[in-house]
Amino acid sequence: MGRLQDKVAIVTGAARGIGRAVTRAFAAEGAAVYAVDVIEDDLAEVVAALDAEGLVASPLVADIAVPDDVERIAAHAIEAAGRIDCLANVAGIITYEPIEEMSLAEWDRILGVNLRGTFMCARAVVPTMKRQRSGSIINVSSRAGAMGFADMTAYCAAKFGVEGLSRALALELAPFGIAVNTITPGTPVHTAMSEVTYTPDKRKIWQDPAVITPAFVHLACQSAEGLNDQYVNAWDLTKQLQAQGAGAKQ
Repeated sequence: MGRLQDKVAIVTGAARGIGRAVTRAFAAEGAAVYAVDVIEDDLAEVVAALDAEGLVASPLVADIAVPDDVERIAAHAIEAAGRIDCLANVAGIITYEPIEEMSLAEWDRILGVNLRGTFMCARAVVPTMKRQRSGSIINVSSRAGAMGFADMTAYCAAKFGVEGLSRALALELAPFGIAVNTITPGTPVHTAMSEVTYTPDKRKIWQDPAVITPAFVHLACQSAEGLNDQYVNAWDLTKQLQAQGAGAKQ
């Protein structure tokens, strides 16, 4: 507890799934969390559930595919807290369609949230992180950022783009002490997206996204001198952290 005490974090996609779990984990570790999502009712429910636990997150209803919304998110956090220590880009959408059936509008929508939104959120927080000479940017990726899947051209293109963006950004921002990493769940987790994408066999073994949040907390603590410029398997990193914790207690 308290690993993120006095830190300020922005989490996108906070209303559901991994984003919701990360929001709770950051708040439980003491961060001032700005929870961002376009789904207003679900976001309000998340904040209410945290309040019932004695935890706090500030809801910000916004669409990360809209430039003005993204700038408003960053400006609000800076005005309220004076700094931004971590950005977790979790928001994402997916569709399954053969390429000949995909409209240009749908292609633009998926790239707009998954890649353009990730870029705009990073661009919005970087000036503050540079002035601080510290910060951590965590971009949620996928196996679809490392290999292709049929009928997922837009999603794969976006996640491959997130990998390229993150690798370049890690090099660009390292001189300012800022860590940039991508993260993939590494194990089946139950989210709104996996309800669409998972096979019946995977649904039998999926877990609550909370199981992988220790990896997100660890990345949120990083600087350019620590874990940086990596494609992180959240499940594997969580197991490593748990093993280290168990060893320290012996």
